[in-house]
Amino acid sequence: MRGNRILFMAAALLTVIGLVSGLALAAEPIKIGAAFALQGPWGDYCKRNVIALDMAVEKINAAGGVNGMPLKSVLYDTASKPDEATRIVRKLATDDNVLAILGPFSSSEAEVAYPVGNKIGIVMIAQASSKPGVAAASRPYALRNKIDELRLAMPAVKKWKETYNIKSVAIVHDAKDAVGRSLGTQVLPGVCKKMGLQIVNEESPVTFQTGDFDMRPQVTKLKSLNFDGIVFGGNYQDGVTFIKEARRQDVKQPMVAGNPLTHINFPVQGGTAAEGVFCSAEFYYWMDKPSVQAFTKEFTEKAKAKGYEPPQPQQFDVNVYDSVFMLARVMKEKGITNKPADLAEDRKKIMEGLVAMKGFQGLASKIEFNEDGDAVKDVYVVKAHNGQWVLVD
Repeated sequence: MRGNRILFMAAALLTVIGLVSGLALAAEPIKIGAAFALQGPWGDYCKRNVIALDMAVEKINAAGGVNGMPLKSVLYDTASKPDEATRIVRKLATDDNVLAILGPFSSSEAEVAYPVGNKIGIVMIAQASSKPGVAAASRPYALRNKIDELRLAMPAVKKWKETYNIKSVAIVHDAKDAVGRSLGTQVLPGVCKKMGLQIVNEESPVTFQTGDFDMRPQVTKLKSLNFDGIVFGGNYQDGVTFIKEARRQDVKQPMVAGNPLTHINFPVQGGTAAEGVFCSAEFYYWMDKPSVQAFTKEFTEKAKAKGYEPPQPQQFDVNVYDSVFMLARVMKEKGITNKPADLAEDRKKIMEGLVAMKGFQGLASKIEFNEDGDAVKDVYVVKAHNGQWVLVD
């Protein structure tokens, strides 16, 4: 009898523990906003970002959430439009009462949406915006889990210069998009000068508009110039169009580009025309790290199920994934309550935790934020070879 009583009491205790645990997991979820460009020129990137967001939320919740509270993402489409990004940041912060926001994606969106979020007092973490100074202008709540283009460009241009013995360059850039324009007018010319390279068209760079389908005029203009290498500022879609037309017109000089070109599809769609193009990246999916391989395997399976080709993860996917885990960590450490009355204080605690964070172990490298709100982490130089990006340095 006594043994049965003990067993009964033990079972009852386990039931109580289970009920308490269940109540904790059923607590009001901690809402994280996501302002992603699911349509427009950045749609191909951001649709993949959603996979990484869902993966991170699922893993954190499976491990008990944040102090027993589950995470929940609230996602809206900015359609790659700056005005819409601003509206969505305001909606997430004031209507949905999220504790933090992932995004906006591009610098064009971030540079107008960041001031709004900073005034409200809510952390925003962009996964891709890399135009120098965008987060710095809206501190302390604007952050970017991204290295700015100046720090990304220097190692890539240096290695490219050494590899091809470059002495003179021609600049080609997007005149519409904020990052492409910044790359072509400030970042890349500045890096080239620092590296001792002559810019043959500094006063009259070759420009295009985002989404131009005919690059014949741009390439024809290049053919009138004498230079050793091409320096390109623009996204990968325009990069594919440009490099194919350049090679078609027998413009064979090697090319180096800003980070927006580093998409899996550039070497795939560019084919032989893209061969040897240099870029920089913060992540590559074939990295010999167990955490990267596990992430890549799961992400690839999910991307294949959605019909994405190629299905492997990219740096922006990893930036979203790491950002969710960074938020979860500081929420735990700072003891956020997730109570409506504590909303402003919880948001402030999250900001303070991220600003003070040191040595967070992300998938590809350790991460922290500098005084400009930009990520400090490892940079890798890659080049297009046989239809994929391969590590150079």
